[in-house]
Formats: sequence, structure tokens, C-alpha cells
Amino acid sequence: MTFFLPVTVHAQPRPVVNREVKLEGAINFRDIGGYETTASRRIALGRIYRSADISQLTDNDMAELKRRKIYTVVDFRSEEEAANAPDKLLPGADYLSLPSDSSANSTLHGQNHPSGTDAMMAFYSDIAHFKEQYRPFFRKALTLPDTSALLFHCTAGKDRTGIAAALFLYAMDVPAEVIFSDYAVSDFFLKDRNEEIISEMVKTQGIDRETARRLTEANPQYLQATFNAIMRKYGSMESFLRLELGINENVKLLLREKYLQ
Repeated sequence: MTFFLPVTVHAQPRPVVNREVKLEGAINFRDIGGYETTASRRIALGRIYRSADISQLTDNDMAELKRRKIYTVVDFRSEEEAANAPDKLLPGADYLSLPSDSSANSTLHGQNHPSGTDAMMAFYSDIAHFKEQYRPFFRKALTLPDTSALLFHCTAGKDRTGIAAALFLYAMDVPAEVIFSDYAVSDFFLKDRNEEIISEMVKTQGIDRETARRLTEANPQYLQATFNAIMRKYGSMESFLRLELGINENVKLLLREKYLQ
């Protein structure tokens, strides 16, 4: 069962505002506000952000986080990733670690890749861990103080973060085309980093360049696999949101009143 019909995505979403937050020590850092819902409301700017790793933030970056009141951080990285590169946080920040025990992680980081696309489709189709990883994320978003902004991230800000963003935007009633475009724009912001990673994978892991490219890209086909897996198991997105993430119609209304203008 397919959730979304295939859509045409662009290198970047059609901009409502410039969502990129340019920092010295982090990439793929952007505001996901400004998107319009099917009910012609917009997600408020300056309330919720997505990013790659934030362990290398500079003093100037920290000042920018303070200016944007980013005092709540949700980290989707594994315990090992977080230990090796601890987040740079503002004093008094609320930090929530939500590592995944997804069995598909071993597929991504193993040595045997029948194809990069196969590996990524396996990763995105594995939804068994979604309750433990994304339910607390939504609970944190729901209880976010009005004086604070929330940042969620992983290492590249593409896969685990991309899924979280897609689920959040869906709950906000953002159209499918926009959800997929927001996901795909990671390719634009990660282009230079991905080229370095591809070269490193070819050199140290013996992976061919095309397979490595498939592993690093933000192909909408991958996100489609997540929604398809949800539909196969739960029958509808609404059932999944209610049963696994605790988002019933009342919670949706509360989230939308909190984040929509």
C-alpha cells in the first residue's frame, strides 16, 4: 500500500523564507517554520529547527543559538555517536537523547552493501523503533515552553532527523509535496560533506562510488519507504500517530495551536 503518490521534488523547496541558519560549526541547520498547511496556516518561524551534528559549534554559533532561544535539544544519535561528539549546549538547556536500536543501523554501517539503495530502503522501512524514538520527541515538542525554541538533530541531519521532520510536518497538516521537498533539500546543504564522505568510504571501506553516493543522498524514494511501511502495518497515518506516537485528534489540535500561525 502506498501512502503518497509520487511527487516531483526540486533541489530546494520553493522558498517562503530563507530557512537556513548559517553557522561556523554546523551544517544543514534550518528553521522548519514558514511552511503552509492545507488549511492555509503557517508553521511559526523561530520555534523549531533541524540540524546535523552540533558538537563543533563556535562561540559565535552559541551566541546565535542564544539569540534564537534554542534551549531545548533532541538528539537522535546513537549513544556512541553522542559520546564521541557531545553536543554544544547553552547553559541550562534541556537535552533529550533518543538513540535508536534499529536493526537497520547495522545494514548501513556494515561492509556488505548489495546496493546503496537496498541498504537505505531497508533502513527507512524499519519502523519498529519509531515509538521509542519519536514519541518522546513529540511529547517534548508539545510541552516546549513558549520562551524556548526546539532543535532536533542527528549526525548528518538527513535520515533520523529527516524522518522526524516528515512526521512533524505531517502532524501539522503540511502537504506531501512540501514534506518531501524539505527532506530532499538536505542534498543541497550536505553536498560538500557528502563528497568527502563518499571519497572516504571508497578509500577505507572498499565501497564503490555509486553505492556510497546512494548511501549519502536524500532520495525521496527512501522517505516514501517509511510512509509505505507505516501504511502496511497500521492501515493509515492517523492510526500510526495515535497508537505509536500518542497523537490523537486532541493532541494534533494542541500541537497546531502551539506551532501554527
